[in-house]
Amino acid sequence: MWDLLIVGAGPVGLAAAIEARRAGLNAVVLEKGTIVHTLYRWPKETVFFSEAKNIEIGGHPFPSLFAKPTRREALQYYRRVAENEALNIRTYTEVTGIYPELAHFRVGYRDRDGVGELKSRFVLVATGYYDNPNRLGVPGENLPHVRYGIDETLPYWNQKVTVVGGSNSAVEAALELYRAGAGVTVVHQGAEIRPGVKYWLKPDFENRVKEGAIRLLLNAQVVEITPREVVVQQVAEEKAVHRLPSDFVLIHIGYKAADGLLRAARVAYRGDAPVLSDSYETSIKGLFVAGSAGYGSDTRTVFIENGREHARRAVLEMAVRMQKRLT
Repeated sequence: MWDLLIVGAGPVGLAAAIEARRAGLNAVVLEKGTIVHTLYRWPKETVFFSEAKNIEIGGHPFPSLFAKPTRREALQYYRRVAENEALNIRTYTEVTGIYPELAHFRVGYRDRDGVGELKSRFVLVATGYYDNPNRLGVPGENLPHVRYGIDETLPYWNQKVTVVGGSNSAVEAALELYRAGAGVTVVHQGAEIRPGVKYWLKPDFENRVKEGAIRLLLNAQVVEITPREVVVQQVAEEKAVHRLPSDFVLIHIGYKAADGLLRAARVAYRGDAPVLSDSYETSIKGLFVAGSAGYGSDTRTVFIENGREHARRAVLEMAVRMQKRLT
């Protein structure tokens, strides 16, 4: 039996595994994709908002060529930390269920060999939110030309692209698409682009809008997506309706923490977030959450910086309890 089973090998899950190893806990990490799967799926040219020192884990220095590290640097950093710490990580192993038993948990999983179960005294869920984007809830959003996020810009050259959203990811995508030769329209339901957009992106975007290189529709909502158009209703202009010719639609309206495992385990929720103790334990004794997995739709206030602290406090509580069992 394991002392701790961690669901998710993102930065927070890795931080928890390091804390567990140093506390003398026998821990295993199960990850449905590759290591730091979330960061791997980010756009290839992503630059972090945080400085490198703020996303370090386990006290390992994060060397970066710039003040703000790149996605590629982060992928290399976290992989090397996992190797140096000799963490027990099982990639391409998806957790399918968490089942509380007397004094331990059964954890169901699926990997390339089929299905199986592991037993663990404690479980910590650090699954994040990147695989669970918010949806518009309008007709046509499941059409094949509708995308959630952007990887590379080349496929959009010489195409008409509608970007839905008004935060960092939407603004960054719009700028990258414009520079890649796409015709870009941004649709945002607010009265202005979010003030918290990265300080080096916001003026660039606003200048492109002023010169007409990027079209911006504010106080606007998408009401339908067709194979060739996006139908938008602009409330501020007496509900004016615009039909935007669109070869592609990129939706950037945020994310919500994946909660299927916790809800299936009958964890208590308040709103869309689990009820957590000061040590990030759920209503089920021994089942903990770290990082954005514990915050529902409030993904703007939880980052690697504070997620790693959640992991530290949760593992400390587990270590204390294990010590009490042995004395």
